[in-house]
Amino acid sequence: MSNAYESSSNILRMNNMTTHISRQIALVSAAAFLFVAGCVIGSHLTRPLWLANQPAVVHAAESAEGVVPKSYGKLVAAIADRIGTGLVFEDKDGVIRFVSITGMKEGQLARYDQTPTHGGIPKSYGRLVTAVVNSNGTGLIFEDAEGTIRFVTIAGVKEGELKRE
Repeated sequence: MSNAYESSSNILRMNNMTTHISRQIALVSAAAFLFVAGCVIGSHLTRPLWLANQPAVVHAAESAEGVVPKSYGKLVAAIADRIGTGLVFEDKDGVIRFVSITGMKEGQLARYDQTPTHGGIPKSYGRLVTAVVNSNGTGLIFEDAEGTIRFVTIAGVKEGELKRE
């Protein structure tokens, strides 16, 4: 009787060991398969190894040609915003124009001397130095003759000012 008990106990131990080894083999096989599949897919999605050190040429869209009138003035800044690359011009009277990369005028801001205009910017702020885009929108940076730098929103609201000494 004791032999039968020991024999069945040995069979159960061997059965548990076989199940444990089978699980390990299945886990290792699945991991190896996923690794090989990732390598194969990754090699098809990226550049070949022999081209890895050469610079890639990126074409975001077809080349576009447009025309911007010279009356828009001097190019002050190029900005990246929601609609793509934008160009910011300032003419001799201080009018600021926003133009898309295709040459289409997106908007303009008037400048004023005495009487404020809706959305206008005082000429006393000086010349437009550059434009920036952040999460709050487009900002304009001006510098006057005394060296005062002003940060202004596209709506004409002054956000900050720095005095140079």
